[in-house]
Amino acid sequence: MSKKLKIGIIGAGGICRNVHLPSLSEMDNCEVVAICDHHEEKAREMAQKYGIPKIYTLHHEMLKNEEMDAVFALVQPDKTFRVAKEVMEAGFHVMLEKPAGLDAYQAHSLARVSERTGKIAAVAMNRRHIPLVQEVLKRMRAVTDIVQVDGRFMKISDIANAWHYASAYNCDIVHAIDVVRYIVGAEPVSAGTVVGRYGDSPVDNAWNSVIMFENGITGTLRSNYQAAARVHDIEIHGPKASAFIDIGFPGRDSSATIVYGDGASIYSAAAAGVNQTNVETLYATEIAGGDKYHQYYGYKSEDIDFVESILEGRTPMCTIADAAKTMDMVEMLLRSRVN
Repeated sequence: MSKKLKIGIIGAGGICRNVHLPSLSEMDNCEVVAICDHHEEKAREMAQKYGIPKIYTLHHEMLKNEEMDAVFALVQPDKTFRVAKEVMEAGFHVMLEKPAGLDAYQAHSLARVSERTGKIAAVAMNRRHIPLVQEVLKRMRAVTDIVQVDGRFMKISDIANAWHYASAYNCDIVHAIDVVRYIVGAEPVSAGTVVGRYGDSPVDNAWNSVIMFENGITGTLRSNYQAAARVHDIEIHGPKASAFIDIGFPGRDSSATIVYGDGASIYSAAAAGVNQTNVETLYATEIAGGDKYHQYYGYKSEDIDFVESILEGRTPMCTIADAAKTMDMVEMLLRSRVN
């Protein structure tokens, strides 16, 4: 029988109960042996539901007493640095929820701890792992060079209260920033960002950027917390194909449309000789092989990747060192404010 990875969990809140524990419970190559939360009733509820043998209220005690291979640090962003650092220094691999720290300094510091201890630190940037995103990217790369990537993340929220310990740009919009950077496959070299503040907000709540990357690809990022609906999508463009990935619009299934062209010049849709196109539609649940949120939205895929990276001795898709570069991009875009 192949080895089962022994996992501990720190933090029994929403991200744990809604996506990570459901994902881990469906995997045959790991078992959760302990769970910790300051609120004992939360830990006990999850332990009873998923058959977890041990509960703790202090993570230091769990790290000291349990025989584990890895720990999921599922705590709020202002607590992530300390918990992830202590997990690695206690001798365990760690999966930490995004962001990789409150700022780039914390993220790079954790990367140094990972290197010093020899422990894998993966960051749960789940948009990279969405099966639909991976499939679209594979199909696009097979037929065209990519010249532009656009990301959008809109919602309605009072972020001064919802994200009171750090900017929502660092902690939430980082999802869109990371997936654009991941698809582009290069670091930004120049940018311009227009920042807005709407709805009597005491803090900035809208950011719109145009970016040039070192490999020549152009990108845009649009985000606003005063939009009536949650809209989260990605566009990928090249001369022979364009992809439109809808990964977060309420009321309809996540899907993607790929428009394949012949690369011929288009003057006008009304002009004679406009190029012929083929259109392909992909659905998130079909690509993922499941209709549960944790399955088609990348959470299970990132957990599988983390567990298998340890068992196989390989690098996970999003290491702490790579996530630190996304935090560098976050801060670079904020420095590039033009208004």
